[in-house]
Amino acid sequence: MKNPGPVRINIASRPSLPMYRSINSIDILARYAAGRGIDVEKLLAGSGIKPRDLDDSEMFVSPKQELSVMRRLAELVSDPEAGLKTGEHYHITAHGVLGNASMCCETFLDAIRLMFSFIELTLTYFSYELSVVEPLAYVTMKELIDLKDIRRFICEREFVSVLRMMSDLIGEPLMLKEARFAYPRPEYASSYRDTFKCPVFFNTDEHVFIFDSRYLSKYLPMANRLSKDKYERECRELILRMKKSGTTSEKVRQLILYQKEGIPTFQQVTRRMNVSPRTLHRRLSVEGTSYKEILAEIRKTKAIEQLTETSTPVESIAMDLGYSDVANFYHAFKSWTGTTPISYRKKSL
Repeated sequence: MKNPGPVRINIASRPSLPMYRSINSIDILARYAAGRGIDVEKLLAGSGIKPRDLDDSEMFVSPKQELSVMRRLAELVSDPEAGLKTGEHYHITAHGVLGNASMCCETFLDAIRLMFSFIELTLTYFSYELSVVEPLAYVTMKELIDLKDIRRFICEREFVSVLRMMSDLIGEPLMLKEARFAYPRPEYASSYRDTFKCPVFFNTDEHVFIFDSRYLSKYLPMANRLSKDKYERECRELILRMKKSGTTSEKVRQLILYQKEGIPTFQQVTRRMNVSPRTLHRRLSVEGTSYKEILAEIRKTKAIEQLTETSTPVESIAMDLGYSDVANFYHAFKSWTGTTPISYRKKSL
């Protein structure tokens, strides 16, 4: 399913997971759950978020907190289609000031460019790319992290919300030509056809929406240059606020936790944080920790999680945690727990 022909437009968002996101996402999930008789405190249990926090529009939450709530929702709602249904509640206004800025853009293409440039302000777990091969436009969505047991739920929420928001922007339903999803066909596939209203394919190489490229030149009904400039300035200010939030160790921890291609090296972390190795060493030292200590803590947590919750072979766990030698993993694990990985797994059964 390759896209033939010359590419006229090709733009992409940065492939980095936002460290923080608006609590508005959690509020949407809480309202959905409440509509199904689920107590908010029960939904938020274990996330570190309190019901009163949902009233604070200025509050940020971490991906870890949001993933915890989404996992909890998937457990509490006895509906396999919950991902599709929650996505319907994510209108363009769910993105706050960025949503406002996008609605004030002149054309649909301008709005997409703006959303991509401020991807840190979205609620996404994906990177995006728009390419055009006349007469079709392709939006490719790539998962930034391993979504594990709630992958389908998050994908469904994301993709339905993307279609919902694109339709909000142009002021009418955006009619897809085709939708491709890189996971197995669910038992409720007919609901996908009802939701996306186009031919749907599963087990594809990538997640892709395909639509008529003429939509891109469509003028937006709420276009307003001065308002767009005002909201865009607010977007820049908000990004600066977010960058100042959180400690250096929290930022390093997230980079390690949500790296899809294995454990990053110290040098890779410094490059992604755009700081020198010396600066990162100093900042972590001021906070009373080091890259080595953070990495050991994460490896220990991940190792215990995989040993107690999965049947993954110990050799595979060691490799996943960045150990090229299984013996080194055994030595590290014994220093953390006082026992071997195999003994620990047996005791947890």
